[in-house]
Amino acid sequence: MFAELSLPGYEVIDVLGRGGFAVVHRARQTTIDREVAIKVDGRVVLDERDQRRFLREVRAAGRLSGHPHVVEIYDAGVLPDGRPYLVMELCPNGSLRGPMPVADVVRTGAQIADALVAAHDLGVLHRDIKPGNILRKRYGTPALADFGLAALVDPGRDSSVTLAALTPAYAPPEAFRHEAPTPRSDVYSLAATLYALLSGRPPRFPGDRQPSLPEIVRYHDEPIPDLPGVPPEVTAVLRRGMASDPAQRHPDAAALRADLNRLMDLGMPASVSANLTTMPVPQVHSGQSTTQKPARSKLIAALAIGVAAVLVLAGVWILVNHDNTAGTPVAGGPSPNIAQTPDATTTYGVQTTTDGCPAASVAGAHARCTQRAECWSGMVVIQGEVTSIRRIDCSTEHVYETFAIAEVPATLAEDYMDVLEADSSVKAVCSQKTLMASRFGDAVQYKDWTLEVLPPTPDDRTAGRRIYRCLGTPTGHTVSGSAFRPRK
Repeated sequence: MFAELSLPGYEVIDVLGRGGFAVVHRARQTTIDREVAIKVDGRVVLDERDQRRFLREVRAAGRLSGHPHVVEIYDAGVLPDGRPYLVMELCPNGSLRGPMPVADVVRTGAQIADALVAAHDLGVLHRDIKPGNILRKRYGTPALADFGLAALVDPGRDSSVTLAALTPAYAPPEAFRHEAPTPRSDVYSLAATLYALLSGRPPRFPGDRQPSLPEIVRYHDEPIPDLPGVPPEVTAVLRRGMASDPAQRHPDAAALRADLNRLMDLGMPASVSANLTTMPVPQVHSGQSTTQKPARSKLIAALAIGVAAVLVLAGVWILVNHDNTAGTPVAGGPSPNIAQTPDATTTYGVQTTTDGCPAASVAGAHARCTQRAECWSGMVVIQGEVTSIRRIDCSTEHVYETFAIAEVPATLAEDYMDVLEADSSVKAVCSQKTLMASRFGDAVQYKDWTLEVLPPTPDDRTAGRRIYRCLGTPTGHTVSGSAFRPRK
């Protein structure tokens, strides 16, 4: 039974729908007389760490605002009884249902894949793509809904709860082995969704009953059948996206989008295989049926290999290293000729300085500032460890910027995000006080900031660096250039 909803600033009109975990209300936002949808999840989130994780992911998803194929999030929070909620754009035309014409499915797939490219680049995984989560906006445009609630599905929690939160017919096989999700998991779910929109039912699954977990595991080793009237080239693209072995899928959503766009551009003739990057995927896979959950350190090590391939996102932000010299020195900033000891550069992996660096005043923290601005994309955080983040040019659009860098306290045996966030020394370095004192140039005008503690990146771990960074981003604004240090 779902509790009644009372949310300040909103007048609840009626219930649009109910599901296994949530109820969606139609409501009016009273201040601007706008109809919205309020989705209240039935899973109670009382733990402060989980609430922070939920709100962190919702904030990241909120940066997708304006993408034509994402349902916009207007607000989010946690009710007094611990239930999380999202206030979203109202899509009165409902969700997609199959069977649909081939051309419409291919076009929709390319549009939703484009939304995933943007989301993954911000460090946001969806984790529950299915026909019911692709809605038609007011003017008929398809859009992906429910970003943010994915944070409630945590592979580190009780496995029965996690599996219950999945939509089994569209979840990738690794989810049933309790492996942490990756961008390739979203690729699988989108391909399975497109197959269902073509056929009217999901691939492999029986239409008359809910299979057991052992049956689901067996289904994922079965061939994906052809569809009458669907060009084999289309089925080949979807088969690759649904490969049981993640390594055999499209490496990222951009690659799936590219294949779908090629099908549209070529008009889906009888034979276009030579022009596609997709090749048919073998249907017999072995070594993928274990249900033993690896330890966190082993799991993250395995994820690092998969995520490395996922980071090749075509036509998105340009990857640059710390030696990028784009931009011009800004008056008042530290000189780029400040002496830098080889030991410090080895420790931190970038040139650092204590000159004009508020973080350096924290006693015993061994904190410094980067000598030049260091900007970042969004991040994917799984079980407290960052599995994907990219350093990008500060002159282009970016999510975060470093305002402090420090050695992980020697007292900490682990350096996961949640462990660092709880340490008193890290709190002193990555504090609002330090962030506000570190603002640079035009960023001084912004008063409301969000900060994050970035544990050692995959590159840091590879190089044996045990450091963390303090990252900041202005809430509701985008800084043009750099916020804390000169770019050069």
